[in-house]
Amino acid sequence: MEYSLSQKRSINFLVFIVPFLLGLGVDLYVPSLPAITNYFHTQASFVQLTISLYMLGYGIGQTILGVLSDSFGRRKVLLLSALFFTLVSFLAIFSSNVFMLEMCRFLQGISVAGLAVVARAIIVDVFSGAELAKATNSLTLSWSLGPIIAPFIGGYLQHYFDWQASFYLFGLYGLFIFVYAFTKLPETNLHLVELSFSKTYNSIRLIGAHPVFMLLTTVSGFCYAIVVLFNVVGPFLIQTVLKYSVIDYGNLALVLGCAYFLGALSNRFASNYFKSKTLLLFGLLSAFTSSILMMLLGFTFGINLYVVLIPTFLIFFFIGFIVPNALVQTMTLFSKTAGTASSIFGTLTGIIVFFVTIFGSSLKTDSQIPLSFIYLVLLLLSMILFLFTRNVESEK
Repeated sequence: MEYSLSQKRSINFLVFIVPFLLGLGVDLYVPSLPAITNYFHTQASFVQLTISLYMLGYGIGQTILGVLSDSFGRRKVLLLSALFFTLVSFLAIFSSNVFMLEMCRFLQGISVAGLAVVARAIIVDVFSGAELAKATNSLTLSWSLGPIIAPFIGGYLQHYFDWQASFYLFGLYGLFIFVYAFTKLPETNLHLVELSFSKTYNSIRLIGAHPVFMLLTTVSGFCYAIVVLFNVVGPFLIQTVLKYSVIDYGNLALVLGCAYFLGALSNRFASNYFKSKTLLLFGLLSAFTSSILMMLLGFTFGINLYVVLIPTFLIFFFIGFIVPNALVQTMTLFSKTAGTASSIFGTLTGIIVFFVTIFGSSLKTDSQIPLSFIYLVLLLLSMILFLFTRNVESEK
């Protein structure tokens, strides 16, 4: 089917605003984590768990909703996900304890999963070739804007209105997506497949058995976990240990968010001259070197703002080269079942981030050395997995 220019513009806009919500959903209320801990008179680890459960819901939801979008269409799944996200976001405002907030965050993650998996599948439905590469890069750039803008806004929301204000914004944003998609989004899945357990299982098994897909998805998951892990540890490291204000943290997170955005922007420019795999390897090597720098600075100078901020900025910048290239390579492997492939990609990413952040919540926050050690390990594993993909491809 040929889409008109106005339809493509509407789809491009929708694909841009949906990934932004994914970053917004994690980062907007991150400056409020210490305040939420005090509000519910609970342990920091319970509040940090709201991020981990959000990512777990994000992972689990994509397995189901991605498959459903292949059978019932992208539009229906996106609309229902946006509406559910809106309702749960407003419900979270009235949480009577931290466990209710954790449950709302888990449900938010499931609903965001539907939005994310459909957004990734839509670009494969509608675009191809150079247009697909540009749309994929726009999607990842949008995702990078969440970490840039969200903590900055969240810091001021916390300062002037308290933590509930972030969830009001979540609800309004979800409502906007619902209204826009309802009025502008056509059905883009023109090859609906019959919903069958056996066929779904075979499709998932086929994708899951593809070594390059699984290896690159794991690499992307590890690198995304690096970004989210800072959201778990950073607020306590910056606000509680280094004694900076919530607004100061929002401003610092704004700087770190810019790092990923600039990296993704540089990757988009460099993609005109270098192959995707070359840029992916460059990002991995550079981020790994930056993690070593972070550890060395910690041992040499102890903890202060600059030995945390500078190497983290560099790591986030180079992750901007890793995630877009891993995503575009995995999505093009299974273009005819993009919804299922996207769901597996998102599920593995969410589960990886869940376990990494669960472990990260147990880290001591009196130094950045434990954080830098986890970064180093994740990036080392990512490089090993990437080298495996090259060996697999050379054997074919």
